[in-house]
Amino acid sequence: MEPSSFIARLVLGLSVPAIIGALFVLRPQQVAVMAALGAELFLPEVVAFRFPSLPPLHKHNLPYIALFVGCLFRCPGRVTKLPRERWVLLLTGFIVVGAVITALLNQDPLPRQFLTPLPGLRLSDGLFAAAYNFSMTALPFYMGLSLFRTPSDLTTMLSGFSVGALLYIPFELWEIRMSPNLHYKFYGYYQDEFADTRRWGGYRPMVFMKHGLALARYQVVATLAPFVMGNRVRSLLGLPTKAARWLLAFVLVISKSTGALFYTIISLPLMLWPKPRRELRVAVFIAAIVILYPLLRFTNLFPTRDILDATNAMVGAARTQSVEFRFQNEEKLLAHAAQHPFFGWGQYGRNFTFDRYGHPAVTDGYWIIQFGETGIVGFAATFGLLLIPVFLSLKRLPAIQSPEDRKLIGGTALILAIVASDLLPNGLWGLYPYFLAGALTGVTRALTLEPRREVPVWT
Repeated sequence: MEPSSFIARLVLGLSVPAIIGALFVLRPQQVAVMAALGAELFLPEVVAFRFPSLPPLHKHNLPYIALFVGCLFRCPGRVTKLPRERWVLLLTGFIVVGAVITALLNQDPLPRQFLTPLPGLRLSDGLFAAAYNFSMTALPFYMGLSLFRTPSDLTTMLSGFSVGALLYIPFELWEIRMSPNLHYKFYGYYQDEFADTRRWGGYRPMVFMKHGLALARYQVVATLAPFVMGNRVRSLLGLPTKAARWLLAFVLVISKSTGALFYTIISLPLMLWPKPRRELRVAVFIAAIVILYPLLRFTNLFPTRDILDATNAMVGAARTQSVEFRFQNEEKLLAHAAQHPFFGWGQYGRNFTFDRYGHPAVTDGYWIIQFGETGIVGFAATFGLLLIPVFLSLKRLPAIQSPEDRKLIGGTALILAIVASDLLPNGLWGLYPYFLAGALTGVTRALTLEPRREVPVWT
């Protein structure tokens, strides 16, 4: 049930004129970073504005809609032209048209043993899903692609991740010590199950994000970003960049998220001794595993048993049981998805499996949610927007002459691949992965196919 917090709705509503107004004072790239990342960090979770026949407008998609509307007045040339990357249009078409086809193929109610049948879908449900899926994937990607075209622009975005994480440190330390309650104190309700915040004999912070894992993923990006930027940015919030790196890494460790620690540990050697081609090859390898993951799971080629054994050796039986539980639920959901493989089951929980008591199988991973709801077509389109920029970065690297630019592209692509891999066990939660993917695409294109035009770096 959605909370009825007046303060939460007021803050969410005021964010729209604030974003549009800021576009007439600051550079669009600055506003885009502050709006997209600031919304993820500080706006309330769960609540949304709902209007007839429109998708819900919440902290994740509303900032990008406000950015787009503001840019129509501030810099219309940036956001009214179709992308020259034609694959973007193709995948966006799959996302939109695929949702409509999903509805047309799922018009019959879905019977459940001893339970009320799940409703069939109508054309209006397909149009609703098309609009919502567009706002959650293609729109943030397009805003990143349209506004970010130079290495300085991309540095602006990476700086924004780290600055946001530095601003978050006092809130995180409070919740680590006092328990995750700031969302309740500010907005009047808890955004997620409180019991899930306990880790390693203490608390894992959430602050104003949906889940502790959502904050952990953001921390990984923010911690790795200063290594990628190198000497382009000398300081962050008055701290020398080198000091900020290790401060962010320290806070990530004490935030008690096993997955975030793993991603950071395996990435740091590549960041500390960067070789762009090597970074991109690792990024492409990770991206290939992610995009092929459904096929690997269908054919039992993914080494689940080896992963469980390694997890047990590294972090113990408790965490291993959690991973094994996710694999078991994936198998149930995959078997169900195989009945509608190309366009999926659609919304209203039709992609779930249920036990005899009516409890649905847990759908933790963003990939299985997309695969179950939208099928192979939807999965390929949504993950294609995230991962094709990684493959393109490796293809375009030889044409990039500047060593600093090559380092920036290699590191950013690796961060993006790591974030995409985290969408296998976990939910999407924030839309900045698509925002970052769009920016990476725009910058690599500009560096290799269009005239170079530099602008000052914002820090």
